[in-house]
Amino acid sequence: MEKDNSFMDPFLSSTEDLDPTTHKALMSYLGVGSRASSLVSFSSTAVDIPPISNVGDFVREFRIESKKLWKLAGPAIFTSMAQFSLGAITQVFAGHISTIALAAVSIENSVIAGFSFGIMVCMYIFRT
Repeated sequence: MEKDNSFMDPFLSSTEDLDPTTHKALMSYLGVGSRASSLVSFSSTAVDIPPISNVGDFVREFRIESKKLWKLAGPAIFTSMAQFSLGAITQVFAGHISTIALAAVSIENSVIAGFSFGIMVCMYIFRT
């Protein structure tokens, strides 16, 4: 069986094969700027970052990697904060209605929501 060479995975190929417009757009999206194109290549011969020889190089690489990390982690952080604050906001609004409503919402937040979280953890542990 022969290997099909007509298909080229863009994530495994070098960025030097890209046309200049696509290469520039990819570099700006990843926050790399005009540095060496081998930094964006996903091949095994690509250099991750150039050697850091002084504080300025460290600060520059830290800023680049931090920007990439926040692009990935920012939405997850926002989702977690919104999800956990929803219970507190619900309790505040229920407390303005009556004490019975506040008790019901607090029981739901502590018992039922905790129980469902425990079920999800058990499902994760005992997955097949």
